[in-house]
Amino acid sequence: MVISELKFYTEKETIQHVNSLMFERIAGTKGEDKAINYIKKELNRENIQFNIESFKWSKTIKILATLIMIFIIFSSVLYKTIVFSDIVWIMFVLVLIFIALTYILVINFHDMTHLVLLGKRRNSKNIIAKISAIEKQPKRPLVIFSAHYDSISSRYPYNLKKYFYLIMIILGSPYIVSSLVFTEWTILANSFDYFNNELYERLMEKSINFSYITFLFLMISIIVLLLNRERSESLGSLDNASGVSILIELAKRFNKNPLKNMDVLFLWCGAEEWGLWGSKQFCAKNLDDLIEEYDLDKSYNINIDMLGSYIGLVNNTGIIKKRKNNGNLISILEATAKRLNVPLIKYDLTLEPRSDQMSFRSFAKRAKKKMQVCCFISNKDTKFIHTSRDTPNKCSSKNLNGCLEICYNAIKSIDLRV
Repeated sequence: MVISELKFYTEKETIQHVNSLMFERIAGTKGEDKAINYIKKELNRENIQFNIESFKWSKTIKILATLIMIFIIFSSVLYKTIVFSDIVWIMFVLVLIFIALTYILVINFHDMTHLVLLGKRRNSKNIIAKISAIEKQPKRPLVIFSAHYDSISSRYPYNLKKYFYLIMIILGSPYIVSSLVFTEWTILANSFDYFNNELYERLMEKSINFSYITFLFLMISIIVLLLNRERSESLGSLDNASGVSILIELAKRFNKNPLKNMDVLFLWCGAEEWGLWGSKQFCAKNLDDLIEEYDLDKSYNINIDMLGSYIGLVNNTGIIKKRKNNGNLISILEATAKRLNVPLIKYDLTLEPRSDQMSFRSFAKRAKKKMQVCCFISNKDTKFIHTSRDTPNKCSSKNLNGCLEICYNAIKSIDLRV
């Protein structure tokens, strides 16, 4: 079976959804409400039961990142003055504040089980539809398809921002560590003659020179990032009208042909672009109920967050030691793609894409469950996202429909094995 032989009505519908969502869908705006109403309308057309789950979110990660950048500027300017004065202890206090801010940021960035709300609290919604199995056995497996419907646009392209943040991490971290070490050493040198030696003076001079060098590069990166502002330009077609479209058509397909042994849940997430809030709040509110009703050790989450010029599937992630991202599920999806003759590119990444599958992975880990998760994303197309270039013509209808067929047939084959 080749792509051209796939169901043409579905192929037409998938790209039509992308075109219909060709408007700004920034969380907390009327565009977000318009997107919710569109998904609801499509589900109602097929008599698919769904519910709306409201939640609170805030710009926690952005606020923390901004505070850290301001701190680096502030401490860089004052470092030399403070170290050679009688108020050197201030630098020690500042570094401790920085460490606290960084710790909270890292926790929020990587551990999805923490829900820290900083700044103004805003409202958003998740749309949840569930297609029950024909045979409703107790503790049956569950399949969760997820995709976020909100979009975002910024002054700088997504990839450019990544490079500037990378510069901050590479230069900022050693600067803060050296600042802390030499601040403590200066306190000791001012109190005890033993620590005020030639080695201290040589290293202190090099430390000051290092601070000047890093200050230049850090200032450029920080100023660029601080000047970045949200705009209303991106239509969010790749990111993520493509995923929304596929979930709508999958829901229609499974509604007409329910699985025998597994329930299928569809989750359209809100406020993903601001810290995966939709999926995090869904897991926080529903995980206990899911644990009670389903066998999460045999359950799956398939997240779709960008389908563009090709169908990409994240395989392994890690810098040195690559971590297998649920090889069994990925192997099934890959085998299904080959059977359907649908091109699928499996690839490795240094860092796992920051998308909704991370929420399910974190919460399953907290619950000590072995739920398998994976993420479809055309990583090379990130150069278009969050900009005015993220338009419907970047989405291939064949790839949208190809991903749809891979997901549908793979889950059908899994259901036969239950």
